[in-house]
Amino acid sequence: MSTGTEDLSDLERIEELFAFLQGSVPEGCHLQPDKVPKLTDAQAWTVIWYLGELHWQVTDYIERCNVCGGLFDSNVEGACLDYGEAPYHFCEACTCSIEYETKQATEDAAE
Repeated sequence: MSTGTEDLSDLERIEELFAFLQGSVPEGCHLQPDKVPKLTDAQAWTVIWYLGELHWQVTDYIERCNVCGGLFDSNVEGACLDYGEAPYHFCEACTCSIEYETKQATEDAAE
């Protein structure tokens, strides 16, 4: 969406799309004000998830941290504890959180 997207990482591209879906129009993109999407962060993430998981239009390894809400490249950082109740995805900073420790302790106790 921005000019020069070939210089952006996959994470930066998804962050730009995430911001765009919430109403932040990238430099060089001209839209009529009434055409700019204004989704909530949860709605914007659902669109990105849908495009990645079901249609493969965006990379599927960019995740949204269930603790802080930040986006991260799961091939490079963070953790996914895909069992039990949410939260499942943790960015690198939140792998030191009480939520992560609690989730990991729940799995360790189940083993």
